[in-house]
Amino acid sequence: MPTRAHALYTRHVIVFTVSADVTPREAARQIGAAVADLGIVRFDLLGEGAGAAVALWLTLEPQAEIGSVVLAAPAGVPDEAFRQVTRPVLMLAGTEDKSDAGDRYRALLPDCSFMFVYDANCAIGAARPEALAFIALEFFERRNLFLVSRESGITLP
Repeated sequence: MPTRAHALYTRHVIVFTVSADVTPREAARQIGAAVADLGIVRFDLLGEGAGAAVALWLTLEPQAEIGSVVLAAPAGVPDEAFRQVTRPVLMLAGTEDKSDAGDRYRALLPDCSFMFVYDANCAIGAARPEALAFIALEFFERRNLFLVSRESGITLP
């Protein structure tokens, strides 16, 4: 379901829910087909929790022209195929999240950017919607330069 974080985005947002009886790879195929049917050619992607695996599978679909990917508190066991992801990826983890899933994803995505979201658990979008929206939009617009302030040119603390 759309969250407060979705409402804060200054871009068009499409939220997909996936049936629990579908694998992440199949869910990615279904979403890819739905996006193509909508006539959307290029887009950025955010996957939170179990949606992180779906997002990464979608980046590997040949018809998907994805600019960049934000993974917010990824959950579950990542697939070895994710080593093939070539899109810019930012992974977010809440400082209160005790899961080690993020570490498993980072091991397969060694070139991804990583950032903690303070005072957030594994539901970053619910706990810190403004932070998630701000960070995701900055990454979508500026890729790895999002860490450098537009005003001063200094890396954010």
